[in-house]
Amino acid sequence: MGKIAMVVTNRYEPDPRVQKEAASLVAAGHRVRVYAFDRLCQMSTVRELLEGVEIHRLQLGHYEYGKPIPTALGLRRFLRAVRRELLRDPPDIVHCHDQDTCSLGTFWQKQRLPDGRRGRFVFDAHDFYWTYPLFVDQPARWRHGLSAVLRAQAYRYARKADLLLTVTAGIGKHPGCAEFFRDWGADPVVLWNVPYAATGIPPMPERFTLGYYGYVRDVEMFRWLVAAIEQLPPEERPALRIAGAGVAQAEVERLLSAASTRLGFPARITGHFDARDIGALMAECSAQFCVYTLHSGNVLRAVPVKLFDAVAHGRPVIGTTGTLMADFIEHNDWGCVVQEGDVAALAQALHTVRARVVARAQPQPLQAAPTWEQQGQVLCEAYARLL
Repeated sequence: MGKIAMVVTNRYEPDPRVQKEAASLVAAGHRVRVYAFDRLCQMSTVRELLEGVEIHRLQLGHYEYGKPIPTALGLRRFLRAVRRELLRDPPDIVHCHDQDTCSLGTFWQKQRLPDGRRGRFVFDAHDFYWTYPLFVDQPARWRHGLSAVLRAQAYRYARKADLLLTVTAGIGKHPGCAEFFRDWGADPVVLWNVPYAATGIPPMPERFTLGYYGYVRDVEMFRWLVAAIEQLPPEERPALRIAGAGVAQAEVERLLSAASTRLGFPARITGHFDARDIGALMAECSAQFCVYTLHSGNVLRAVPVKLFDAVAHGRPVIGTTGTLMADFIEHNDWGCVVQEGDVAALAQALHTVRARVVARAQPQPLQAAPTWEQQGQVLCEAYARLL
């Protein structure tokens, strides 16, 4: 069995995908320690054991989110601190979650372990990291330059990793992340970011309620939603249930609160949640809203976690057409898809999904919903080959 060090640059509250992977590896007999970066020094617990996973949170000073220079300085200090920890207690494998930790993986490949073997590097590519600088309207030239540099780094890391993991593969017209990395000459293992099998399907709320559970950074999608709700007759307007933190959280809350008062529909908005809250949150919604803007390449090749959470709990989804997500929704009859910015089509989708929910008295898991039990086994088999 292996000794594994996972590295993340969030404060691990916990990170749902990372915790599922780590817990699956612990259940298979491996020792797993997660090094996390509490950049705002807000977590009261810096050492924790969760489902057998050792969590070490590093508090190295205050480095504010969203500011390039503090972010870069904080990341550099964090990576140096983790490097010292790795040398002090050497693992067999350094498992790097996302591109901003991968320099530790290539460093570890150069090290010799006490038994003479070299260290191993796992690159877990949750998304296309280099697209983040472009996730704004009309990105400046320097953002395009930064994106090009990050893309070149991703190419090098993907080809150097002893094991490359990614999150999606195509099933229809649109390729997933796996096809992209294969075009680069890499051989990724696809590990879908899906929930554990639902232990119970909660009944639908009495009033049709549209949910959005996840990172809040896209204001435009909620502007479309408000405009679509305004086109519906008052008796068809959904309640809204929004949960999640993010850079646009305050602006989205102001927008929806004002719309709630003006258009006469209830809206409940809360902040951060963790994976243990999903069952209770799903009980508060009838469908999930996933109509993202297409600024980011991640949206084209990703399938949002909230989509899989929704279908596992019998909730249909409204997604963005022209994406891998849309292929899944249409192929499996998981809901409706609409073009970004098409308010009339979104209003019609709300009407259609509402009618579907009303017609089904008792929700059931939707067709072909994958589970983490399957994906955890894929991960453990990949690790067995690596070790």
